[in-house]
Amino acid sequence: MQTRKNPTEEAPRDEKTKNISIVLAGPQSAGNVGSVARAMMNTGLSRLVLINPCAYRNNEGFSMACNAAPMLLDAPEFGTLRDAAKGSALVAGATRRLGKIRYPVLTLAEAVPRILEMSRLSDVSIVFGREDKGLMNDEIAECDLLFEIPTHPAYPSLNLSHAVFITCHAIFMAGDYKGKGPAIQAAPRAEVEKMYAHMERAFMALDYGEKGGQGLLKTILRSFKRLFGRTGLMPREVNMLRGIFTQIEARGLNPFKVKKKG
Repeated sequence: MQTRKNPTEEAPRDEKTKNISIVLAGPQSAGNVGSVARAMMNTGLSRLVLINPCAYRNNEGFSMACNAAPMLLDAPEFGTLRDAAKGSALVAGATRRLGKIRYPVLTLAEAVPRILEMSRLSDVSIVFGREDKGLMNDEIAECDLLFEIPTHPAYPSLNLSHAVFITCHAIFMAGDYKGKGPAIQAAPRAEVEKMYAHMERAFMALDYGEKGGQGLLKTILRSFKRLFGRTGLMPREVNMLRGIFTQIEARGLNPFKVKKKG
């Protein structure tokens, strides 16, 4: 009788999804972590990242992972989402709750093409929150794009591993998606974060949002982050925007530099 090889040794890495990481923020169940690894392997994903996880390298975790158990041994662990997604050009967060800082929220069907487009040339992180509370507000703030998995309103809450499987399967099924234009070479996340800081300084130089208080300025900045997260920014676009912000800072801080018409 021929011995069956371990599937992790047989399956080649899927080129369509090799840049996509599934990030679990604060998972509380070893069984869920193991089930997530199995769901990822079922759908061709191989990069599992964990943030402050429970103890998962145990019988429960390995038994639920089945042949995907090696993924649990290789998963890197981080203390914050910012550290976990440091190299990602796009961070997409799964959320069920809506609210002031959780807007706009795309459907999974709307988010998948964007995720695949960005992952063709850049790293992408798809983030799932805790089994009981989901993603925290500070983690939501790190996301460039938010999406939800439509469910029946009578019972909308999904098990963590089920939510991951539905998302991974949608990506797997849409894996042949190709954009109509050339692939976007996304700007490095560190440069985009510097751009957002520059944007804030430029708005402050104009006293923009002063009447509405600091809360208004934060809302405006958050809206721009969601906008650029949905569209994506190339390095030259980041440089162009920072050039504009530099001009705004110079003229906002010294109104006499503004050229008068006529």
